[in-house]
Amino acid sequence: MYRAVLVDDEKYDLEGLRQLIPWNDLQIEVVCSESRPFAALSYIDNHSIDILVTDIKMPVLTGLELSRKALERNPHLKTIFISGYQDFEYAKEALHLKADGYLLKPVDDDEIVELLKKVVNEIELERKSIQEQSQFTETFAFIKKDFVQHLLEGSINHETLPTFLERYPLASPTGFASAVIIELDDVLWKNKQAPDAWQEQLRTASDLIISYIEEQKLGAWCELSTSQFAFIYQDTPERLEDALADLNQHIHRNTQFTITASYGDPVAFPEEISQSFIQAKELIGNKMFLGKNRVIPPRLAKLQIVKDAKDLNSILDAMFVAIAGYDLVKICDCMDDLFDNVRGFEHPVKVYSFSIHIATKLEAHLSTVNETFESLLGWGFEHLDVIREFETVDDIKSWLRKTSFEISERLFMKKQSKSRRLIEPIEQYIHSRLAEDITLREIANKFSYSPNHMGYLFKEQTGESFNEYLVRNRMEKAKELLLEPKYKIYEVADQVGYKSLAYFSRLFREHYGFTPGDYRKQG
Repeated sequence: MYRAVLVDDEKYDLEGLRQLIPWNDLQIEVVCSESRPFAALSYIDNHSIDILVTDIKMPVLTGLELSRKALERNPHLKTIFISGYQDFEYAKEALHLKADGYLLKPVDDDEIVELLKKVVNEIELERKSIQEQSQFTETFAFIKKDFVQHLLEGSINHETLPTFLERYPLASPTGFASAVIIELDDVLWKNKQAPDAWQEQLRTASDLIISYIEEQKLGAWCELSTSQFAFIYQDTPERLEDALADLNQHIHRNTQFTITASYGDPVAFPEEISQSFIQAKELIGNKMFLGKNRVIPPRLAKLQIVKDAKDLNSILDAMFVAIAGYDLVKICDCMDDLFDNVRGFEHPVKVYSFSIHIATKLEAHLSTVNETFESLLGWGFEHLDVIREFETVDDIKSWLRKTSFEISERLFMKKQSKSRRLIEPIEQYIHSRLAEDITLREIANKFSYSPNHMGYLFKEQTGESFNEYLVRNRMEKAKELLLEPKYKIYEVADQVGYKSLAYFSRLFREHYGFTPGDYRKQG
């Protein structure tokens, strides 16, 4: 519904305008009709409206002055002037104010209905344009933060991709490109050996990688994590491998780190770059089997050892999802699948290395949600040395399963506590404004969320959608107010956000099974 204010110092004309026009059919709600211009202005100052229909010639405050002040508060306001004076100066000033319509008294009903239809259509088009622009801006801002990463991950809609590529040109001279991943080796172990110097060394190594990529013009890059980077390469594989080997020496000379790098096959750019990125991720995930401090090219994907490693990584990914989702049964299943690989190992040292590898992967996964073993369990990475004290595979698996359970539970409890803390001030804000015309988008903007995330948060924490929550609380407040004899029913409706008494009564009946009047009689 669109909100309209009617103003005319001649009460007969005002009442005729209010009664004879089919406002509801036009999807317009007359929220205020006033014969006193200053009273109308006071209402406009404190409420959001869409349409102002006003007489031009009024004492004290003319319709033109009223419109001018209203437009200062709401530049998008639609204004229709009505006048009994065929005065060109009034019409000229009305046009100067960008009036949306100018009618002469006596007003023809059909004429004003057609004019109101035109105004409503203009408002609808403007709102649609604003909404589309807002949606595009939100999407653009989301991807702009790390355009290259989203391009590699294939999370950019193909229809909007040309728009982003126009903003961020990444043209390939050959029409083909490869995804490349660079990972710093032994990041967690270096932290254990020299925790004080680790952060500085990590920053130095990261800066060297970024500078080298930019200076050698290897391609557009992004940071996947604190120890992993990716870029889009558009030259020959031979030059790439030489450049990566040179970068590795450069990093090793200036820091305590080495690097392992992988790259996918050249593919059509930009349409298939995400496929090359998937291949590069699979290859870098096989570092445990293929070795570190080296370049892993696509040709090694044909080796059987890589096929086995790919299966292992899939199990690890599924286990991390289960840990994050507090799915204890799935954690057990994944742990069993992981340790099925251990049965064929030839030496206990391989079992220990394999188990520590799982734990280091878990630590790396926790870093993506800003957590560590220390933040969740209170122990440092050196605690993993306990793995070497176990004498059987079952003992190691039991310890890892118990640790995963505990991490999963801590993550779940933190998530629950955080969400509850987030929703409480939002609920308080809504309760304090039940009489106002509040929307999900308004609440989301107020608390710096997207409307979709805000809707999800409500459903998760209250078990209701935003609209269900708002209506329920308004109805509960209405029940309290109806027990106070000093309030008339239409005043109760107004205090819980409903300007239409009929609409309020219908909602109340749907909610409780009887009308507000019947409820008051029972009370």
